Amino acid sequence: MNNKAFTISLVLAALSVLMIFQYVTSQEEAIKSKYGTPTAVVVAKKNISEMEVIDEKMIDIIEKPKQFVEPGRTTSKEEVVGFIASVPLRKGEQITLNKIVAPGVRTGLSKQISPGKRAISIAVSNLNAANKLIKPADRVDILATIDLPGAQRGNQISKVILQDIPVLAVGEFITAQSPRVVYKDDVSGAEKTQSLNMSTNFSTIVVEVEPQNAAQLALLNTSDSVKLTLLLRNNDDTERVNFSAMNIADVLGSDATRVPRAPAGAR
Repeated sequence: MNNKAFTISLVLAALSVLMIFQYVTSQEEAIKSKYGTPTAVVVAKKNISEMEVIDEKMIDIIEKPKQFVEPGRTTSKEEVVGFIASVPLRKGEQITLNKIVAPGVRTGLSKQISPGKRAISIAVSNLNAANKLIKPADRVDILATIDLPGAQRGNQISKVILQDIPVLAVGEFITAQSPRVVYKDDVSGAEKTQSLNMSTNFSTIVVEVEPQNAAQLALLNTSDSVKLTLLLRNNDDTERVNFSAMNIADVLGSDATRVPRAPAGAR
């Protein structure tokens, strides 16, 4: 009796499995019929920044119904690894051919320069670049302090010569999308990461200006009698104001008369 009951149980279980299999198969066929056959696509395994070189650890291959596959899909890692993301890619996003570019002349800083504009570098320090807190995509004003030829010592003139200028690069970093830099610790040899918001390891920045302004900056940037200072501004503040040039007397105002005069004949 027990054997008979056991046998019936096995038969019923087998029938149940068969019915479930048939149901699942029918649902899969219905989905394929409605949305198309599953197709292999390459997707981002993590967030990938614009202009970042894609390696094998950043991507994965999954299957999606044909209806949900984007045009220009990539289906193998070989089509993607070593290429550069031309736009930011989010985790799980399909990587299509129009979102990546091969390394070349169009994948460097030149890609970010607006048509008709020019990029020029400026030497910076903590003192003249807002303590080096300037980052790519920031906007700055450029202030020139000039020792006029033949003028007495201390009679410099300061003038804001350019306003609302975009910063294209800070040192070697050309995008604000890169959240961190990886480096090896000198002592332990272990890999560590540092947020770019904290990095001050640079001595130049690159700004975008009109060609005529580039010529002016080249003259001022190489003159021993000129000091350039970068004034960081809010990105939403696009107003340009006509500031007059200033000297020490302008800063002191009415108190300028209190400055002791040099003896006659002395410079």
